[in-house]
Amino acid sequence: MRHTERRQYNAAAQHGFSLLEVLASIVVLSLIFAGFISVYGTVMRHGSDAELHSQAITIASAYMDEVLAQAYRDPESSVICGTPEANRPAFDNVCDYDGLPQNGCSTTSSACPSIGSCACDRSGTPVDGLTAFQVDVQVSPVSLNGTNGLQVSVEVDHDGLTGNGVTMQAFRTED
Repeated sequence: MRHTERRQYNAAAQHGFSLLEVLASIVVLSLIFAGFISVYGTVMRHGSDAELHSQAITIASAYMDEVLAQAYRDPESSVICGTPEANRPAFDNVCDYDGLPQNGCSTTSSACPSIGSCACDRSGTPVDGLTAFQVDVQVSPVSLNGTNGLQVSVEVDHDGLTGNGVTMQAFRTED
């Protein structure tokens, strides 16, 4: 008579994982990793939009401050919105900025090879770090409760903002 030996397995004595458990873990971790990658890509895209938007706000604010610091009337003729000066460094009244050509630039640089391809400083010199920003300034006469004034609108856009540029508006009255 043959004697058969039976082995008993003790669950506490087992070491390691089965192949099925390892494969299931890999699938779950892969799905989690894919989710993180998807979220990371979205955050990075919107993070750069936020940076461009912040720069656009700063540019619009700088241009608006510059415009509002100018005289209400043309100092040479005392006329409101007379003949505009030829270029931005010579602007001496609010209306000179209406329809600001080439972002107010009068020169180029290596980073901004064509006039108006960057935002520019007050002297008309391009700011190399601000490439591809477009600045539009509009000035129009308005009446504010019987007081004559000028409405100033500064719009700053960038190719990367996909139609979500920044517009600031302010009013200037005679001193």
